[in-house]
Amino acid sequence: MSTYDHPIDLVYLYVNGNDEEFLAKRSQYAKDQINGVCRIRDNKELMYSLRSVEKYAPWINNIYIVTDSSMPDWLNTDHPKLHIVQNEEIMPSDILPCYNSNVIEAHLWRIPNLSEIFLYANDDMLFCNDVTPDFFVKDGKPLVRMRRQHIGPNSYYFKAIINSRKVLFDYYGKEFDLVPWHNIDVYTKTGMKNCVQEFQKEFNAFFHNRVRKTNDLQRVIFHYYFLSNEACELITHDWTSFVKHFFDYCRMYLFPSRYLDGFFTTTHELFHISLFKRLYMKHPVCACINDSENTTEEDIIKYKNFMETLFPEKSSFEK
Repeated sequence: MSTYDHPIDLVYLYVNGNDEEFLAKRSQYAKDQINGVCRIRDNKELMYSLRSVEKYAPWINNIYIVTDSSMPDWLNTDHPKLHIVQNEEIMPSDILPCYNSNVIEAHLWRIPNLSEIFLYANDDMLFCNDVTPDFFVKDGKPLVRMRRQHIGPNSYYFKAIINSRKVLFDYYGKEFDLVPWHNIDVYTKTGMKNCVQEFQKEFNAFFHNRVRKTNDLQRVIFHYYFLSNEACELITHDWTSFVKHFFDYCRMYLFPSRYLDGFFTTTHELFHISLFKRLYMKHPVCACINDSENTTEEDIIKYKNFMETLFPEKSSFEK
């Protein structure tokens, strides 16, 4: 029985990699983006994620899918819990079209009728075990999970995290060595709004980046802001050294019911590194299987077969 009895919504960001019109528009702005194909390739991740919601988290209230593309043919858009939100409904017209997830994510709090506490997921994130609201909420506050990890500015992703750290240091004098756990996250609508308003200059500086740029901020800035204002609780995994990283994997593997709260891998690694598949089969609460530039056609076939084994039954979100 959960101690939190208020509605909790779930928000997805989604693009249909089979939508030719969307791909044509995107190509005008994203020609220089690395790993572009794997970022938008549709392996039916959303379908399996929704199956996992219905199986393991049926208490989730409304589900919002934020998009700038058409929906997949299999999706039951008439489902009463499902709401399709176009980018223009939550973003100013002068920054559209936008193909930068960092920018879009910073506007999620604008979704009409969104619950105060809500979950956010990419379509490649899913539940793999029974979960209650208490996994995400403690004493009425978001229960945030992050990793302690040393990073360098060697990608758009890490550069945006470093930029976000700098904002909190400049305003609050706080230094963070935390990175996202790359899984289903929890936020508050009010907290995100306050963060954007307090750091308005920094957000406005990258809101016109239609694709990822080196001055982006990453959504981790919201969790830094929550922590700085004691507006969330925190659970961490320590990856600051090889030994600590190895220890974390060991305890997740040996004591999954206590420590295996989330798991991240790529489609390629899942079928080429035996430890990762073994961890996955121990049923983490949350998981992310990320498409990557190393993913082969064979990997995709294996992925779909694997998902069908785990989630063989159609959900009510499918036609």
